[in-house]
Amino acid sequence: MTQRRRRIYSRRRQQVRRQIFLLVMGAILLVVVINIIINKIWAVQGSIKEISATGKEQSAAGVENTEALGEKLERIRNEARAGGYPDTVTALLDKNPETAEFVEHYGEKNAVPAADTIGESITKGEIPQLLQWDERWGYAPYGTSIIAVSGCGPTCMSMVIAGLTGDASVTPAKMAEYGTRNNYVDEDNNTYWKFISDVSGNWGISCYEAMLDEAQTAAELNAGHPIICSVGPGYFTQNGHFIVLTAYKDGKVKVNDPFSRANSEKMWEFADIKGQIKAMWVYSLES
Repeated sequence: MTQRRRRIYSRRRQQVRRQIFLLVMGAILLVVVINIIINKIWAVQGSIKEISATGKEQSAAGVENTEALGEKLERIRNEARAGGYPDTVTALLDKNPETAEFVEHYGEKNAVPAADTIGESITKGEIPQLLQWDERWGYAPYGTSIIAVSGCGPTCMSMVIAGLTGDASVTPAKMAEYGTRNNYVDEDNNTYWKFISDVSGNWGISCYEAMLDEAQTAAELNAGHPIICSVGPGYFTQNGHFIVLTAYKDGKVKVNDPFSRANSEKMWEFADIKGQIKAMWVYSLES
């Protein structure tokens, strides 16, 4: 073989080796890419299954919780009927499931004296959230009913007076007793508006009644002046009810609803509740 042919043969052999090397590297790279893609697909499928399973678990838990609540309410309702509880007490369950514990304990606690104080959590200038069906005073009488059923007015007044003065002894039970004794409750156990306007003066708190627009409401609340509102059918009641407005921010008001913890834990668009307000009373400490 001539030297020239040897060189040609050597070059061709090197070219073949390079091609084989490139083919091998290409095949390895392809395998790596395919493995990466497959792993990602498996990961996505696993996540979807996990999310789906979690969703099903959460959904099932929600159903179980709903069923458990329904069963609990039905049990308490049956026990209340068997125990001869007043229909107005048993009806609390239909109005607000939050009252379940109160209704359940009616038989054993309805004769227990109401608490003499709201507690140590009262800070002067801060309006506390109080519930009329709180077991500390909800069983106490109001008119011919009890505070839990009919005492939204006394409970709102207790919030305002205790909050502005810092006097923890002004409980809903004390306000209910005062209202009953001074004939501020009618034969159907509804609170007269005169109770809302007159009583606070006994604790050095001034009050004026006016239908305020949003700007006026914001100004009063930002000045630290709580507002009791009489509201009609809507978000808070099917008939009539009293609530307390305690704060304003970005077009929303903080509502202390004496019958609902849930309503009291959210901010409300003033425009959404304005049409349900029938009267407003603004309170401030007398100078």
